[in-house]
Amino acid sequence: MLTQPTWVNAFLNSLKVAVGAMALALVIGGLAATGVILVPRALQVVLTGLFVSPLIVPSVVVGVAFAYAFGRAGIGGGYFSLVLAHAVLGAPLVFLSVLTSLRGLDPNLDLAGASMGASRSFRFRTVTLPLALPGFAAGALFAFITSFDEVVVALFLADPGSTTLPIALFAGLRDRLQPSIVVVAVLLSLMSLLFLALLRRLQMRVAAPKS
Repeated sequence: MLTQPTWVNAFLNSLKVAVGAMALALVIGGLAATGVILVPRALQVVLTGLFVSPLIVPSVVVGVAFAYAFGRAGIGGGYFSLVLAHAVLGAPLVFLSVLTSLRGLDPNLDLAGASMGASRSFRFRTVTLPLALPGFAAGALFAFITSFDEVVVALFLADPGSTTLPIALFAGLRDRLQPSIVVVAVLLSLMSLLFLALLRRLQMRVAAPKS
């Protein structure tokens, strides 16, 4: 598999798209969670429902919507379109992870910083962000693996130069079952297990000081 340019290029494309989508989703989801936690609880429920709505919409509908919207905007298909689309799909996962982490923090820590004259941005950088960092890390892992494995939306947006690994795998299955397809499937499964192990290790490190 590693000697065939089709698979190597598809893997590199998936890696680039996943890294870009993860970074953008981390910014969008992290900022949204930080803002939602500051509003009243009733409004939090409404905003959370709106922000996680991409998770409940069928992938085919999302793919058609992105293809139509990007076409009207003149963006077209390619790397940039895939990064934007996958960031929208990954941002709710980051949002939920960070929001859960923020809700578990002691609000008195932020109040203590405010009583000492620290600004909101300074308190976020020095108090909130370090304590909520595991939530950001978990959300980043979820956003990366979601983008790396996504195929339906990518079929609508990818051009020949930005074919991702799931698309190449899907295209190979339409012709005939080759040994390289089985190898790719096994590698994707092992990658998912690796990310689950990293997530579990991160959760254990967070829980260690409390025990």
